[in-house]
Amino acid sequence: MPRLSTDVRWRAVPFTGSRTITEQLTWGQVLVERDIRRMPPGSAYNVTVPVLIPEGVSLDDVCAVIGVLAGRYEALRTRFPRRDGQLVQEVAATGTVPVAVWSADGPAEEFAAAARDLDGQLEATTFDHDRELPFRVLVCLHREAPRALVLCIAHLVADLQSSRLAARVTAELLACRAAGRPDPAAPEMVHPADLTVFERSPRGRTTSAAAVAHLRRQLEAVPLDNFTAVQPAEPAEPRFWRGVVDSAVSAPALALLADRYHTSSATVALAVTAAVLGAVSGADRCGLLLVTGNRTTAAQRASVGTLTQHMPAVVDLTGPAFSDLVRRCWGTAVRTYRHGRFDPVDGWAALDEVARQRGAEPEIRCFFNDMRGGQDVPVAAGPPDPALVARELAEPRFRWTDRRTAGSSFFMEVGDVLDVPGELRWTLLADTTLLPREVIRAALTGMDRLLLRLLDTDLPLSLVAEAAGLPGATVSH
Repeated sequence: MPRLSTDVRWRAVPFTGSRTITEQLTWGQVLVERDIRRMPPGSAYNVTVPVLIPEGVSLDDVCAVIGVLAGRYEALRTRFPRRDGQLVQEVAATGTVPVAVWSADGPAEEFAAAARDLDGQLEATTFDHDRELPFRVLVCLHREAPRALVLCIAHLVADLQSSRLAARVTAELLACRAAGRPDPAAPEMVHPADLTVFERSPRGRTTSAAAVAHLRRQLEAVPLDNFTAVQPAEPAEPRFWRGVVDSAVSAPALALLADRYHTSSATVALAVTAAVLGAVSGADRCGLLLVTGNRTTAAQRASVGTLTQHMPAVVDLTGPAFSDLVRRCWGTAVRTYRHGRFDPVDGWAALDEVARQRGAEPEIRCFFNDMRGGQDVPVAAGPPDPALVARELAEPRFRWTDRRTAGSSFFMEVGDVLDVPGELRWTLLADTTLLPREVIRAALTGMDRLLLRLLDTDLPLSLVAEAAGLPGATVSH
């Protein structure tokens, strides 16, 4: 059991699934397992997701729901031992989930702060994937009443979308307990053990071959470096910093722009990100790794697993206007997401071969990830409220969240703000030798400024830096 700084009592919650099965790893599991091997020893690679508990639900009810969740999703009851020298996924039909129960009686604010701290500790605790299930839970009781729980799930078995799905299903099951209704039936889904059978099939190999061919074309076309025009700066300590800004303006602005250009807000978010990357790098073409969710069927969308992969894409930043960039980003994104699933071993071989041919590794250090879980917000009748805009621009809700010794050159993410419908969160992790801290901050706080300016006019890309309020002397031309 993890050792937490606050006293908890551990319960072993039983589950029962439909089968025991051992299979090879899925493509997504192979990717994550490689990431884990490349991390410093003792690094945790987990996701935690909080879930509020309705009034009237007892601790026994909560534990019963956790048992149902583990029984429903084979990914949550999978170990990864070695068999004949090969790592395999081994699904257990029965077993127990470790559940930490923590109780406090103090003021609500202190209770919430302590719960967040325990959440962080749980996320930072590693799993022994050979022996342990990749799933733990923290249940928080305030004055003896269950108020919230935290699902902690290893990345080896669940990407972010899957973790959020597990949280939504948990909330639905808890709501049924609160209302005295039976648990809803589980929808059709694809378990990881079945997914790997498809991936090894002739159809799966054909899918992978087409995607790897697309991957190779992108690797041959992307720049070797997005930042050749940037004069390296003295790095911060540590070198890679992550900033975050929350916005009540971005979601309606993205929706309005998507409606204007007859596309999705995801395409507009990609175009805005590429425009900012071009502004800070001075590049007229950039390479971006797009995170592909690979959930094209209802069964995949109902599944818990590691379906997410990365695919490089070339983005043309010559414009001349933002509308031209949106149009190109739409075509780029469609082709990328169509070819998002492939055998990573074949992908790594293609990368090595192209790197030898080109004399250096192509640009695969810059990322864009649209992590939003919901659908596009309805298009507003007009632009965002002026008072809201003025407040957001005057006091951007920016903060630093992470500093590390290794990372990506540029990793922009856009996601939902938990429990605040309609708000978006922009996150940027960057190399401070390429984007000094003031540039990272300006790029994030400038997203709203840029979106609002784009609502007024189809902005030339040459004016993006000015519109976003980026520092003017960061690029050497």
